[in-house]
Amino acid sequence: MQQLLSALTYLHSQNISHRDIKPENFMLARKGDPTCVKMIDFGLSKDFSGQETMKTMSGSPYYIAPEVFLQNYNSKIDIWSLGVVLYIMLSGKVPFPGNSELEIIGNVIKGDFHFNHEPFSRHSPQAKEFLQCLIKKEVNQRFTAQEAYNHPWI
Repeated sequence: MQQLLSALTYLHSQNISHRDIKPENFMLARKGDPTCVKMIDFGLSKDFSGQETMKTMSGSPYYIAPEVFLQNYNSKIDIWSLGVVLYIMLSGKVPFPGNSELEIIGNVIKGDFHFNHEPFSRHSPQAKEFLQCLIKKEVNQRFTAQEAYNHPWI
């Protein structure tokens, strides 16, 4: 997570949003060595220099931030998506489940998630607080990549 946040901090400092953060877009630098993770697939990334917000729909339903559906968003969508990835890593579950793409999208837009899954009983309050700062529906209250990178849990 630290390496991925470092990558996002750099991207965002260069006014680039990845816009498709999901587990499939990470890979190990060397086979069998989990100590060096790389972010890949910049096909949906966007240079947002000179723009307050972006409007194009992009991403995968489980990982898309709610504001993307309103077609008015900024680079903090990457933080939301990384938060979803971390939630899955810590629990083995998605925070916004659904039986159809429409139901998943509805749950993402609501933005309500919980820590009731058994694996979360083994994780620290600090890890849960960190997750809540990443998967925050209110964009202006959501962490930036730099804030997330500097969080004590990281």
